[in-house]
Amino acid sequence: MLSHDAAEPAGQTHSDPNADGLAGVLAAHDTVRIVAARTTHLVATASQLHDCSPTVAAAFGRLLTGAALMGASLRGPERVTLQISCDGPVRGLVADAAAGGAIRGYPLAPRAERPLTTCGKFDVGGIVGRGFLHVTRTFAIGLPYTSATPLVSGEIGEDLAYFCAQSDQIPSVVAVGVLANPSGILAAGGFIAQLLPGAREEDMHVLERTVRHMPHPSSLIRQGLRPEQIALAVGAGLAPRITHRAHLRFACTCSRDRVTRMLIGLGHDDLRELGERSQPTEVVCNVCRRRYTFTPAEIRALHVAADSADGTRDTLTSG
Repeated sequence: MLSHDAAEPAGQTHSDPNADGLAGVLAAHDTVRIVAARTTHLVATASQLHDCSPTVAAAFGRLLTGAALMGASLRGPERVTLQISCDGPVRGLVADAAAGGAIRGYPLAPRAERPLTTCGKFDVGGIVGRGFLHVTRTFAIGLPYTSATPLVSGEIGEDLAYFCAQSDQIPSVVAVGVLANPSGILAAGGFIAQLLPGAREEDMHVLERTVRHMPHPSSLIRQGLRPEQIALAVGAGLAPRITHRAHLRFACTCSRDRVTRMLIGLGHDDLRELGERSQPTEVVCNVCRRRYTFTPAEIRALHVAADSADGTRDTLTSG
């Protein structure tokens, strides 16, 4: 198990023209799986939507990148959700990945901040603190499954590697990084390398030696390397081959229809109270910060619709 986190201030350099995406690689006779991702734009978008402080943006960006890496093989309605519950100033972080490269999430305390470390880096471990990493997997059929491990350091990458080794029983090398300066996110990305059945222990040693001598993943992204180039570099010496590529983007699934159903689910008393107010009811999505406004008349209509639906169900039950 090895992790490699990076979140450090950076000077001005040329921007990376490549779009966000990921690449998958198999190596060592298909017994080692490597996924590398570039997440610069989605991390920047998510951080701006939530008005994150620089240190929260670093922590949040690492978790979003981790979700993208762990969700690389999702299909259909499958999802993977990473949730950090912690006692640090950020209080908690959530990142969710769906099939097709749709990534979303939010921090509980986006404006929390900590001073830079003595090395001049963002104090991600300090802003996260102690707690747990919960990973929920939602499958095409059956109930979602959640497992959790304690945070090792709060640095995200090390915590993800520990989860893979302890909960999934998969030896893993994880690297996630966010490069930023006061103007915003300059580069973000990472990679994960995992041993598959039949892998040799010496292959993990090769991976660890390779990663130990590689620059931070965010620095590689900033230099212009594409995800497939990073994945091939991680697998150097193990005969890597590219198996797939995919786009990544920040995408929320909220809609007015979903918010309407949520309001109906509040119950008769709450709907009646909202309908009697003189001011509109505003609902803000905690993921993308989109605002949905319902007039008192619209709320009263929802109340009537909920009453009608309940009356129909009562008739069917009694019949």
